[in-house]
Amino acid sequence: MSGLFDTLHLVRRERSRQNNAETRGRLHSDVQDLLRAAIVFTSAGLDAAVQALIEHAVPMLITQPGTARAKYETFVEEQARAPKAEDGFLAALRSQDPRLELLHLYVQSKTKASFQGSSDLRDRAGASLGITNQQIHRSRFTSLDTFFTARNDVAHRLDMDNVAKADAAPPGKQRAQEEVRVMCDEALLLVRDLVKEAAVNLVACR
Repeated sequence: MSGLFDTLHLVRRERSRQNNAETRGRLHSDVQDLLRAAIVFTSAGLDAAVQALIEHAVPMLITQPGTARAKYETFVEEQARAPKAEDGFLAALRSQDPRLELLHLYVQSKTKASFQGSSDLRDRAGASLGITNQQIHRSRFTSLDTFFTARNDVAHRLDMDNVAKADAAPPGKQRAQEEVRVMCDEALLLVRDLVKEAAVNLVACR
């Protein structure tokens, strides 16, 4: 991620040299695009890292009593009590190793889609990893609300304002370099702490 910001700095410096001006002031559109790329890349990194963490950690975490196991058992109970059982759940029960297949189904339910917000990250990742509020406080997750809003604006609306009222070239949001850097850093630091606390929970399983 630091490479993108290094590139951004070089782009601003070169544009300033060409225009014989300082690098302060309103960011040019190509620099804005680099900031948007930083947001998207950070989001992709968050998804990939946390999904991999769930895939590798959950099978061991559910072998011992605790939050992770309780979440898994709740998932199985909900599937069993559903008015109409899903095909995947029935296939898992009919398999040669139902426990393994049910676990695979559970992990898949937690990793098949990108995280859509701070509450989704907390409920789907934090809970399945058995991470308590004492380990990572709820406020650490909600602090990413701004980041997820920015990610959705970039990924789903091309970071444009008032698309319905605009002409051929809708105006894009103007992002500040420092604001984007802070948002991305907060997201990556939370990923780091998820890995760290999941490791603590794994050690307790031994």
